[in-house]
Amino acid sequence: MIKYVVIVLICLVSSCSSGVMEIEKPDNLIPRPKMVAVMKELVKLEAHIQGTYPSVSEYNKVMLNSSDTLFKRLKVDGDDFESSLDYYGSHQELMKEIYDEVLDELNSELGALQSK
Repeated sequence: MIKYVVIVLICLVSSCSSGVMEIEKPDNLIPRPKMVAVMKELVKLEAHIQGTYPSVSEYNKVMLNSSDTLFKRLKVDGDDFESSLDYYGSHQELMKEIYDEVLDELNSELGALQSK
């Protein structure tokens, strides 16, 4: 019986942790403004591809190829983007701010397009 109580207590204590392990800042971290710009373009790219290719297998192939092209155009290395995304994602408040900024910029672009 004591074993079960100890196991339950260990589970309760471990479940109270923050849940996200913070990752150390990588040497190749993409600065926040550039990260916002890249993510904004990725969102637009994904929306276009998702609307054009309803098949998941086609969608995945096109998204991979198109994101590589986007990274080249924006002069961002794919591995740098992934490590930066991991870093920002491990800092939840910072990631939320980045997503909010992306959303604000997209909404501004949409408003400008709708007013034309």
